[in-house]
Amino acid sequence: MFGPGLLAVITASALLALGEVDWQPNQVNTRICQWRQLRAAVLRDTVYLDGGNLWWQPGFADGSAGQVVNDGNPLGLIYTLNFSTPFNTTQNISAILGTLSKGGDGGSNLAPNYEDGALLGNNEEFFLYGGLLVRKQDFSEPPADTVLGYYGYRYGAPEEGFRPQFFNKDLGDNVTRYVAYGGAASAPSENLAWYFSGLRSHGRGPIYDMTSANATTAAIDVSNTLITLDMAEQQRETFTNTMLPSNIRGRANPEFVWVPIGQRGIVVALGGVVYPDFVYINGTSLNVTASESQSPEFMSTIDIYEVASGRWYRQRTTGGPGQLTRGCAVFARAQDGSSFNIYYYGGYDGLHQEQAFSDDVWVLSLPSFTWVQLVSSNVEGRAGHKCVMPYPDQMLVIGGYPSIASGGTLGCLRETIRVFNLSTGTWIDRYDPAVYSNYTVPSAVYNAIGGSGTGGATATTPSPSGWDSDELASVFATQYPMSKITAYYPYASVGPANNTNPNVPAPSAQDEGGGVPSYLPPVLGVVLGVVFLTVVAVLILLWRRRRYLRRSTMSEAETEDTNGHRIKSWLRGQPSEVKAPTITSYDYTPPSSTDVDTLGVPQLSIAEMMNTEVHAPVELPDNSPPAELHDNPLSRAAAAAAASHNSNNTFSDPSMQQTDHRPFSHPTPPPIPHDESPILHRPDSDALGRAPTTTATSAGTSPTGTSPTGTTAATSAGGAGAVRSKVLSGVSNLSERDRAHLRQISDTTVSSVTTAGPSAVGGPGGAIVEPIRSGTIVESPAVVSPPTATGDAPDYLSARSVSGMGSASGQQASPLRRSVFSEDISGSEEDGGQQGGSGNSGRKG
Repeated sequence: MFGPGLLAVITASALLALGEVDWQPNQVNTRICQWRQLRAAVLRDTVYLDGGNLWWQPGFADGSAGQVVNDGNPLGLIYTLNFSTPFNTTQNISAILGTLSKGGDGGSNLAPNYEDGALLGNNEEFFLYGGLLVRKQDFSEPPADTVLGYYGYRYGAPEEGFRPQFFNKDLGDNVTRYVAYGGAASAPSENLAWYFSGLRSHGRGPIYDMTSANATTAAIDVSNTLITLDMAEQQRETFTNTMLPSNIRGRANPEFVWVPIGQRGIVVALGGVVYPDFVYINGTSLNVTASESQSPEFMSTIDIYEVASGRWYRQRTTGGPGQLTRGCAVFARAQDGSSFNIYYYGGYDGLHQEQAFSDDVWVLSLPSFTWVQLVSSNVEGRAGHKCVMPYPDQMLVIGGYPSIASGGTLGCLRETIRVFNLSTGTWIDRYDPAVYSNYTVPSAVYNAIGGSGTGGATATTPSPSGWDSDELASVFATQYPMSKITAYYPYASVGPANNTNPNVPAPSAQDEGGGVPSYLPPVLGVVLGVVFLTVVAVLILLWRRRRYLRRSTMSEAETEDTNGHRIKSWLRGQPSEVKAPTITSYDYTPPSSTDVDTLGVPQLSIAEMMNTEVHAPVELPDNSPPAELHDNPLSRAAAAAAASHNSNNTFSDPSMQQTDHRPFSHPTPPPIPHDESPILHRPDSDALGRAPTTTATSAGTSPTGTSPTGTTAATSAGGAGAVRSKVLSGVSNLSERDRAHLRQISDTTVSSVTTAGPSAVGGPGGAIVEPIRSGTIVESPAVVSPPTATGDAPDYLSARSVSGMGSASGQQASPLRRSVFSEDISGSEEDGGQQGGSGNSGRKG
């Protein structure tokens, strides 16, 4: 899936972020040739490497190596090495280093690249202090009293939204960044750090590296200061500057080491020189004689700073390596605290760059102040490097540079990082985070101070000189609270499960260890393959989902609501697969004379009572028009006639009443207008077999007054003039008295019959002859469905107006009601109806 060419491009791109910026044609990798005077700080499980004079050696596809180059770190990167990463010392270390951007161009004033100086910090943060700049005309420089800091972790009071970040920090009064070539130490358990001595310019102003400095900007004067950084409270750190006592001499590139002895520890200054040769462009010391007479004392008489009291002490030692500078140092504590052993590696005398640099490891054991040479070799000495301790028994030597070869040729280190076992006193060829142990005192050391590997030193005072100060003896007699020291090891290895880390063949003399690590191509191939397959799978799923959604949308758009269309067509009288109407000729008789409320019969349309007059009964003939079958929909003409009947649901004359004895079935109950409640009624005709109910009423009177016709009606039970009372259930818009009469619970039972004269009503469905008051039965021709009302009557079977009781009279016996079959009160032509009736067109209730 991925060819070698693609892997080569990916590998080159990855290493480009780590190494040099300007790659050459056919270049496939780059390696660190040398790294002069870098700065280092350890935050928990990671070492941060900044600045320095970094030289890269390119490697080409044919296996050859090119000329070394120095790009000046234009990206302003800090390199990182996590202690969880295993490696072989002969491999290309560029492949395992991470990067951290300082947020600006390395040549700008935001994050310039410094040579020398220090990273001062604790376990959570550090500050980029001191060092030399390369003069650039295009950029302004940072202020003299400002440095860059980095918050890696939060400590102290919690802070919402905290994240790792760089920031600018003011140094305060009487503190300047214009110093270099000093010694740096950090005490994370005390949240303190120091920068000891170093060199400054004659004018105490800006300082530059020797390639761009002049007589006034070169750092050649000794600084007699101790800079203290107090980090007790994060974001409120303070820098202070104190002058060194007259008996504590300043120097260039000493090692400054914090040791947990006394109340808050002590800081020991080792080595350093005066009049070094590395501060001049020609590489020659200004005063070799003075340097050789004064500098060796920095190893034979040790300067000690007690943190708790702020006092300086001096103590003579036994033996010693002589004059050294630009080495590195770490300390290891015996398990019982009987000895503290400071390891010093590498360096040179500061006077002869062309001679071989030291490859020795020396141990200064305290409190006996005895020097022991642990390792002596000439394999690869170096100077200008840094040392850190990932575990109690291991030391990593990072960077540096070898001596200048004959002819001034710049040589490259064979091992960018070396690993030293502090317990055994030997160099090892790999670092494995899964392999470590507690520190034990090397045999060469405990042979000199007594005891064993776990401690028990018998030499507890300087010998043979003894203590040079009783106060210093008291400091060593005070134990440091070791519980304040936090350990972050062991580290989870990110290497193979077996952690064997087989040795990689040593690089040829031509490429000096260049090339792509053997594990990198397969790892990149697997990772990129998984990413590619994941992307393909996601694209397929998205494509299938899109097809499914599109198909679902089309299916929904093509779906037709057939049932809804059929119902709407039926309501509007339009044909929609309508069956042919069925006409029957039979008289409907209820099964018994029980209360019709309990009968399961179709609802009948009856007229509402408009007054309380008593009239002669009007009955329909026995051959009434047949009812529509329940399962047969109306024809279009019948539906139109019914709509016309329902649209004219308000009488023009409140004295007129209608009695609807025609059975009418409807497949679906008609919609009820939103402004009125459903009307439930009780059919009351001879067809239902209900016995007539009569009530004696005073002649010529009615509940509302004299009969409109000027006659009186006297009825008896079962008489020919018996009046059938119509009872409505759930009737609204009636007076309480009318509703009482309708329910036959008042003292007078009213009639539902009018005394209007006969009137013929015609409509689209046929002619209806209106019944007459004399009681004579008028036969009506059978029709399929009710016709549309025309003329003066508001509906079929309606009586004509009676003289003196029309709407013009202004008298009304009871409220007006609309038909219970009303479907559309709009009276639109679409539903086949028109508003009819005199004086009440369009009325809604």
